[in-house]
Amino acid sequence: METLYEDLEEDSQHEIDVRVRDCSLAEKENRAFELSLEDSNGTRFPFVVWEKSEEGRSFDWEIGCWYRLSGVSVNSWPSGKVLHGTSSLKIEKLGTSQSRKSSDILFLTDSHLGKTTHSYGGLSWSVNPEEGLRAAIEYAIHKNVDAVVHGGDLFHNPGSGIEEEDTAVCRRVLTELAEHGIPFYFIYGNHERQAGRRIMERFTDDGLAVHLGSRYEVIGDAVAFYGVDHQSDWTDFVLDLERAPENLATVLCLHQSIAPFTASGSPDCSLNRLLDSSNIPLDLVITGHTHSRSEHHHGESRGLSGGATTRVGETKDDLLPSIELISVQGKKVSSKREFL
Repeated sequence: METLYEDLEEDSQHEIDVRVRDCSLAEKENRAFELSLEDSNGTRFPFVVWEKSEEGRSFDWEIGCWYRLSGVSVNSWPSGKVLHGTSSLKIEKLGTSQSRKSSDILFLTDSHLGKTTHSYGGLSWSVNPEEGLRAAIEYAIHKNVDAVVHGGDLFHNPGSGIEEEDTAVCRRVLTELAEHGIPFYFIYGNHERQAGRRIMERFTDDGLAVHLGSRYEVIGDAVAFYGVDHQSDWTDFVLDLERAPENLATVLCLHQSIAPFTASGSPDCSLNRLLDSSNIPLDLVITGHTHSRSEHHHGESRGLSGGATTRVGETKDDLLPSIELISVQGKKVSSKREFL
């Protein structure tokens, strides 16, 4: 059985497969290297290579590479476990991929570029959509994610069109992503309308964006992504998605009013029915549109409604702009909310 971080115990030596996330020369006495590692479940933890390790002290560690470490020991502290490599440390390089593939995706939604004020409950306040979008993109670049996925309503477009300034803002952030080698995937929300679609088609033609649809897009090496644009009438809509290889996790991106994410008494559809009626198994359904962050489970599948990247919600929590870091390890999909 594969050893994971949670299996590591004191007073014994272990063998574990790990990927190097970061590595630096140690400044403390008798230490050679200090590394940040992750196991195949994506759990991260520190690793200290001591000078007494003949193999470890002169080893050429590569960030992003997988290694099999044997003869390692463990100390447990209130803050967590620390792995140590001493005289018994043995290192086997496994390469840049591992039997359990992984991908990190940043999911954001409802940026509403062009919106200046938001009202609810008789109150109005100013909003700055550009600030939230820029913060999200900066986070993606800092984390060096495999891709960014937008869940719709990138533009507000109240029907009077989209300002050139907002188009330019969007082009700049997408160009910055492309310069860092991070692809941008998207679906259309109800606010894009024809003006937003024309703009996104230009960005797609320029290689700055990829429109998600019923044919899967492989992100990283672990997940197949699908998308469905906002449907004004979901009544007779049928999911007909291309089947992906079985070793890939599957994620569907929507922009709809979905129960139980919405407080609406007449949602477009329900998460349970959506998952049960899909022609392929889905590990995760992500949606925008509600401006409210919540998640629900249905069997082995999960649904996630993302909060907006600007202050367009209705509750105190909804008014906290946020994004989701989705991590895929093998077929295991997890997410973490990050506030902007």
